[in-house]
Amino acid sequence: MKKLILSVICTACLILSAAVTPITAGSFDDTSSWPQGPSVYAEAAIVMEASTGLILYEKNIHEPHYPASITKILSALLVIENCSPGEVVTFSRDAIFNIERDSTHIGIDVGEQLTVQQCLYGILLESANEVTYAAAEHVAGSIPEFSDMMNEKARSLGALNSNFVNPHGLPDDNHYTSAYDMALITREAMKNETFRKITGTRTYQIPPTNKQPETRYLRNHHKLVLKDGYQYEGTIGGKTGYTSKAKYTLVTVAKRGDLELICVVMRVDTGAHQYEDTMKLLDFGFDNFSIYPIKELESPNVSKESPFFTRYNSLLDFSNTSIVTDENGYIVLPNTASFKDAKKDVIFYPKTEIKDDHNVIGTIIYTYNGMYVGGADIIYNNIKSPALIHAELDIVPPSEPTVEDTEPESSGGYFRPIIIGLIVGMFVLIIGLYFVLVERPRLKRRSAYLKKRELRKQYFSEDNFLDL
Repeated sequence: MKKLILSVICTACLILSAAVTPITAGSFDDTSSWPQGPSVYAEAAIVMEASTGLILYEKNIHEPHYPASITKILSALLVIENCSPGEVVTFSRDAIFNIERDSTHIGIDVGEQLTVQQCLYGILLESANEVTYAAAEHVAGSIPEFSDMMNEKARSLGALNSNFVNPHGLPDDNHYTSAYDMALITREAMKNETFRKITGTRTYQIPPTNKQPETRYLRNHHKLVLKDGYQYEGTIGGKTGYTSKAKYTLVTVAKRGDLELICVVMRVDTGAHQYEDTMKLLDFGFDNFSIYPIKELESPNVSKESPFFTRYNSLLDFSNTSIVTDENGYIVLPNTASFKDAKKDVIFYPKTEIKDDHNVIGTIIYTYNGMYVGGADIIYNNIKSPALIHAELDIVPPSEPTVEDTEPESSGGYFRPIIIGLIVGMFVLIIGLYFVLVERPRLKRRSAYLKKRELRKQYFSEDNFLDL
C-alpha cells in the first residue's frame, strides 16, 4: 500500500514538472554546400521560393528581355487592386483596333460590356489583348497612365530592371523586364487570393453579353495548369507568353506542402523546351530544398497542459506568452544543411517606430552562407491571460482605485491561485486515497477483531462454566 501512495506522489510531481520543462527543436544534417542547378535552354531563368523570396536557381536573372504576355500578370494585379469584380468595362474603339489583329483575342466588339471579373479571366486564361487594353483604360483612363502605374508598382516591389509601356506585352523596344523582376511581380500577385484563384483556373465561361448572343468558352493556355500534354504535380498557376521578338516566355507557380516555388523562363527557343526547362527547374527546387516554420523552431508547439482537466486547459497552458513569432515566417535551406548553420539576428524596433495599433515589435532574420534564407516578425500579443469568472449575487459599485489597485500585477499573479489550488487539491486527493485504501480497511479489521474478542469473553464466562 505504501508503494501505491508513493507512485501517486511521483505521478503528481511529474505532472507539475511537465509544465515547466522546456523542449528544444531538432536540427538537420550539417553541410555547407549549395545545390547546383541543371542546364536549361532558356537564356534567362530563375526559381524563387515564394514566402522568403530566396533565389534557389539563377541564370542571367537581371538581364532585360521582352516579356510578351507574361506582362499581363502585373496588369491583372493592378486591375484587381483598383476595381471591384462587378464593375462594368465598356470596350472602346481603341481597345479593339489598337492591337494587332493577328494577336491573341476573344472577339470582343466595340461597345461590348464585360464585368471586371470576366475581363480578368479573359486576360489570364486566354491572354486576350483587347480585354487587357480595355481593362487598363477602365482603371487609368489611358494606356500611358496605366503604364505609369505599372512602372510605379514594379519599382515598389524592387523590380528595377523593367520598363512597361503597354498592359499586354505586344512588341515595343521600350517594353522589357528581367526574370528576377517577373519573379518578384508574380510573388506579389500570388499573395492576392483573387489572382491566385483565376491563374489556377482551367476553363471559364462568359455568358451572352449586350453584343454577343452566344457563350464564350475560355481555356487556360498554360499546359501545366490545363494538364494538356504536360503534367506537373503541385502546379497552381502561371502565365504564358510568346512573340517573335520575345520568343517563348513562361511563368509557373507550383506548391508542395508549405514549399511554394515560382519559376520564370525567358527567351526559350521552342514551346516544348519552355515546359521541359520549367519542370526540370521545379524538380531541382523541390528535390534539394525544404521549408521550416520559424514559429515551430523558435517555440516548439508542445502541449504542456494538465491531463486531468479539459474545460480549463487554456488557463493551465504554460506555453502562453505575450511575445511570439509570426506563424507565416519560414526558413528555407538545402536538404543537406543544418538549421544550426543558419545565422540568426534578432532586431527589436525602437519604440518611436512602433505604431499604437501595430503589434509587430521586431524581426528575426536568418542567413546561410551570407544569403538571406528566411525571417519572421516578432509579435506582441497585447491580450490578457484568461481567468476564471465567478458569479456574484450582489452587484457592488466599483470604488475609487487606490495606489495599491493601480500597481501592475506580475504576470505570474494570474496563475498563482490556480497553481496553489492544484497543489492543495493534489494533497487532498492523496490523503483521501490513503484513508480509503489504508485507514478504512484497517479500522474495519480492528472492529471485527474487537467483536470476536467480546464474543469469546462471553462464551468462556463463569456463568457458562456453571451451566456445564
